[in-house]
Amino acid sequence: MRVIDLSWPMTDGMAVFPGDVTPSVKTGATIEENGFRTTLLSLSSHAGTHMDAPAHMMASGKYLDEMPNETFFGTAVVADVRGCAGRRIELADIKVSSNEVACASFLLFLTGWSRNWGKDEYLEGFPTLSPLAAEWVSEQGLKGVGFDSISADPVSSVRCDIHKILLGKGLVIIENLRNLEQTGYMPFCLAALPISILRQDGGPARVMAVLDR
Repeated sequence: MRVIDLSWPMTDGMAVFPGDVTPSVKTGATIEENGFRTTLLSLSSHAGTHMDAPAHMMASGKYLDEMPNETFFGTAVVADVRGCAGRRIELADIKVSSNEVACASFLLFLTGWSRNWGKDEYLEGFPTLSPLAAEWVSEQGLKGVGFDSISADPVSSVRCDIHKILLGKGLVIIENLRNLEQTGYMPFCLAALPISILRQDGGPARVMAVLDR
């Protein structure tokens, strides 16, 4: 078994979606002064690698804490769409077999944009699903969709149509993934565990790919 961490560590002042609150990660207690260590955290529910609940944008959508535990585990497949930079991901770009999608719980999009993590370029130009592709994805019986970019919609989007198409069908969305290129193209087990709070519109998540190879 091989386990790959698909999530970014939470760091002080890390980049967030424009307008969101920047995380604060500070030293709390120390061994020298207190005899033990703690860390003080202040962050948005959509900081770093995180999961969006339907309630994030849908008035009647479920919160993560209202969804069954099985939501956060399942088989995942990766769609390599690294050739789509600067444009929408069309249905023809999703070169994953219908059989693989039918057996999967999560479809993860390898856009290649994680290479720009920590740079200004990370916020612009990343590919997003076209409405037609998003509609198709939303109808495949999946639990969720993931991206190695900051959002399912362009940062400049006001309507957030892609979020609403996916969340409106009850899917969860995982954003700011990394290391998808290390998983290969065979289905694998995915564990995507957001922190647990009540009335959870979203939450930072530790996301792991578990490979049997």
